[in-house]
Amino acid sequence: MTSLQPFLSWIAGLILFFLSGIHFYWLSRGQTNGNKVVPTINGKLAFQPGKFATVIVGILLCMAAFLPIGLTFENPFGVPKFLFRDGVFFLSFLFLLRTIGEFRLVGFFKSIKGTPFAEYDTKYYSPLCLFLSLLLFLSAI
Repeated sequence: MTSLQPFLSWIAGLILFFLSGIHFYWLSRGQTNGNKVVPTINGKLAFQPGKFATVIVGILLCMAAFLPIGLTFENPFGVPKFLFRDGVFFLSFLFLLRTIGEFRLVGFFKSIKGTPFAEYDTKYYSPLCLFLSLLLFLSAI
């Protein structure tokens, strides 16, 4: 591990913890401006995220945060280090897929544009996913 990799791992882990926290905030306080965080089709939300889905995403992001952070320890949580490394590579791949998108509602190659979500996705969400993908990849190599 190079001297920069632990720093990159911690940055990625902290970003994932922060994103997890946002989901738990939405769970406890509700969310406003749903059309900026959920894709819309013809002015209607593409899906209605429920509390269960929100808590699952929050938990998964929190668990994902431990993977890059675990890389910085010699014997992370008693788990073989290669599992953390492989998990971080997998996360990097997932965030790269999210960056590319599914060619309709999310990602840089989405076809539905001109909505509040599409604008936020292009300016913030997809670049953040690309940044996370790069951080995770560099922390695992």
